[in-house]
Amino acid sequence: MCFFQVVPDLHEFQKEYLQEGESIIELPIPKCYHARYPSGDESPVESVLVLENMKHKGFSVAEFSAGLTTEQAESALAAVAKLHGLSLAMKLKEGKPLDAKYPFLFQTSRATDSYQQLVERGLPQLARFLETRPGLEHIMAALAGLKPNTKELIASLLAPKEPMALITHTDFWCNNLLFREDGECRVLDWQMVTYSRPTNDVALLVVSSLPTQLRRTRTQSLLDTYWKELTSVASRLGIDIQAQLAYSRQELASDFKRSQLLALLLCIGSVDVALGDPLTEQRLVDLLQDLYDEGILSRDVLNR
Repeated sequence: MCFFQVVPDLHEFQKEYLQEGESIIELPIPKCYHARYPSGDESPVESVLVLENMKHKGFSVAEFSAGLTTEQAESALAAVAKLHGLSLAMKLKEGKPLDAKYPFLFQTSRATDSYQQLVERGLPQLARFLETRPGLEHIMAALAGLKPNTKELIASLLAPKEPMALITHTDFWCNNLLFREDGECRVLDWQMVTYSRPTNDVALLVVSSLPTQLRRTRTQSLLDTYWKELTSVASRLGIDIQAQLAYSRQELASDFKRSQLLALLLCIGSVDVALGDPLTEQRLVDLLQDLYDEGILSRDVLNR
């Protein structure tokens, strides 16, 4: 649905609002030549997508074990900012919530149930792993404290929050990204697009896909990169995010903090991806320690 309805709509919408002579803002998505989706959860028909051959054009998936480079992270965030900026501008210019315009978007309630099931599966795996690492009892206790509230936390953090409710990718991590040597990025796997908060995509990329040192030293500059592209895209379509929506770079940073908890919960749901590789296991431990030190491993983060 994203390929055949949302993307063409976002491209067509721009024509009315871009200044004369400005080029269309292209979404960083491979061309889709054919798509077939099941009609419902019980449908025996499998999803089929036929995309352009990006490998032939020099694109490849970044190595998860090593994590993204600074250039790749900047390119990815600039790419997703185009989706966010375009969908935000469409919502504001047309005056209609995007979940009403596109009822097939992954709904918060359904997404919450799916993610909750993954977290319940992943938490015991993570606990068994942490038991093998001495000195992490405080982190295990913090995670145990979150466990009774994970469904509430996921629902709250996924729920769209005005004025920045817009279309999000929602599975935005390095294995769904293709990069070329010149830094250009393409984004795959759009089946889970949701009406949600932009910082959820940003946080998932940072939490899941950056090596520890890069995450610790460059997160704020990466947020600057994202903010610059987001406000630029919106501005080209006649939207001044700071002036019209009273939403600033500081609000973005606050929302990002909260979104990191959701990103961690989603990573816990797929923790088996990180286990078994010394590099990604250490990255996970570093992440948990840093989020603990920042006070993010607590439901109180929702109130900040």
